[in-house]
Amino acid sequence: MDVILQIGAHRTASTSFQTYLRNNATALAEISVGSWGPYRLRKGMCYGVVPNPALGVGPQHFARAKGKIALHLERSAQVGLDYLIVSEENILGKMRHNFSSQSLYPSAGERLARYVAAFDGSVKAIHLSLRCPSTYWTSALSFCIPRGVLVPREARISAIAASTRSWRDVITDLAAAAPNTAIFVSTFEQHASAPHRLLSYLLGFPAPHGKTLIWRNQRPTVPQLLNLPLGTEELLRLRANVHGTRWEPFSQADRAAFQESYADDLFWLRAGADGLAHLLEDPKPEKTGYPAELDFVNKGQRYDAKQRLASPR
Repeated sequence: MDVILQIGAHRTASTSFQTYLRNNATALAEISVGSWGPYRLRKGMCYGVVPNPALGVGPQHFARAKGKIALHLERSAQVGLDYLIVSEENILGKMRHNFSSQSLYPSAGERLARYVAAFDGSVKAIHLSLRCPSTYWTSALSFCIPRGVLVPREARISAIAASTRSWRDVITDLAAAAPNTAIFVSTFEQHASAPHRLLSYLLGFPAPHGKTLIWRNQRPTVPQLLNLPLGTEELLRLRANVHGTRWEPFSQADRAAFQESYADDLFWLRAGADGLAHLLEDPKPEKTGYPAELDFVNKGQRYDAKQRLASPR
């Protein structure tokens, strides 16, 4: 049985993907595909995979977690599964840690290495989903503020915007942590609304199409944020960055820099990512629009040269 670790990231429709897996469990079982999600993984199975000396979580807890995982893997194999999708975005780290470190998943490599070791050779592929940092950070902050994270001050926003750690760095850390495991990367912008298509790419054969559009854990709206029981200073900081119907803490220059960094990361992935990862993208249509239907017989450099249009002479 091959295990595919689907590790998020947060705010890239990972919960929607997990909902799709649960909603289509019967159809997936018919093609020998099973799944584990946070509902199962966070009930103690993985406790101890990542050490926490402050809480006394050490090597003995890792050994116990490894044993639990092996037991559950054996049960899944016994029901005839060929593929197991293990979807848990907290493998990368937690969003709160991103805010405190003011960078993207600084411990991603170390954490993944421990999870791969805990699955003891069963992990055959890893999937990471990316999102443009300009919307990732805003969405993550919007989601966490109702859950106790303070509305960030300008200094923290500036520090996040100035961070040089990109998705390329995260992928490089993951590849170092799991050097013999294939890493697949997709984008939120392309696959957030198509979990079945993403799963088809990961499996290598068609996955069942979901019956309904799934959109879970949407970011709070501005009215929802403004209605939170926040302190006076926090509300003022929140209101200061409300623009129309959106809360946007980053400046236009910051967003432009984020977008440029993301474009660089995608260019690197499309160029082969130094052999570290594979980008999953929907194929572009070979022909689009009316000129394409004519095979460009009246368009392009050859036609223009033949008709002596825009001739250098």
